[in-house]
Amino acid sequence: MNGAGVVRMPMGTRLTLVESDMRPVLAAAGFRGYEDFVRREHHDVVGGSGTTRTRRIRLGPGRDCEDYYLKAYEYRGSRWRHRWRTDKGAVEARNYRLLRERCGILVPDVVAFGSRRRGWRLLDAFILTRGVPAETTLDVLFQTRWPSAACSSRDPQRTWLLREVSGIVARMHGAGFFHVDLQWRNLLVSDDASTSRSVFVLDSPRGGLRRWTAHRAHGRIRDLSSLYKEARSRLTPAEQLRWLLWYAGERRLTDELRLVIHTILQDRAIKDRPECR
Repeated sequence: MNGAGVVRMPMGTRLTLVESDMRPVLAAAGFRGYEDFVRREHHDVVGGSGTTRTRRIRLGPGRDCEDYYLKAYEYRGSRWRHRWRTDKGAVEARNYRLLRERCGILVPDVVAFGSRRRGWRLLDAFILTRGVPAETTLDVLFQTRWPSAACSSRDPQRTWLLREVSGIVARMHGAGFFHVDLQWRNLLVSDDASTSRSVFVLDSPRGGLRRWTAHRAHGRIRDLSSLYKEARSRLTPAEQLRWLLWYAGERRLTDELRLVIHTILQDRAIKDRPECR
């Protein structure tokens, strides 16, 4: 972080510029005030949901332009539900800091985040992050490189990736942090020619630290179940078991791990029902 600080804004509006040296770059691209970050005219939408839109934008002079990702939240309908809550942009910025500093996990650099309220009601929020060079989400990488699990399960690059992800999840959970939406699309693989291959964790506006034992157990199953949702069709049964053993730091299947597997399968059976989608 380079000189993080809160920019003076009208009452009810908060804008935190994490990297102060980005101020002139943002201003040159038309990002001078809070409204510039949440307006809907930005192009190149790359993801979203009912309340969220993520856009890829280019910032920087000439050939030095880089990709940045601007995620904006708009809270509609019964806004009473959003009273007193910390906005998701601030939560995600905090979680990225925790993942990096407490867990030693790679995450995108946060450039700025902010929110706007009317009284106690949360109206909208945003977070701006720097892109990761040569990135591919884990699900897309497997679909492109290893469309068939059975014929490529011995690929050393594939094995390295699975072991790396298992280590990331183990460090996260060991530090008491739970992502809550740890799907393959939220794991980003960087294959930049100037650096070694790395795995980044993305999109954590709902996760965080959990201190109580039962709360941690719930978070653990949420994360493992989310990962299994894609793993069951991308990995062989042997790879799935090997991944769980790496994650748990075990050499063989224990009674505790058998219970974990049983709980994950139960969780997926409930969540995969049509009425739960």
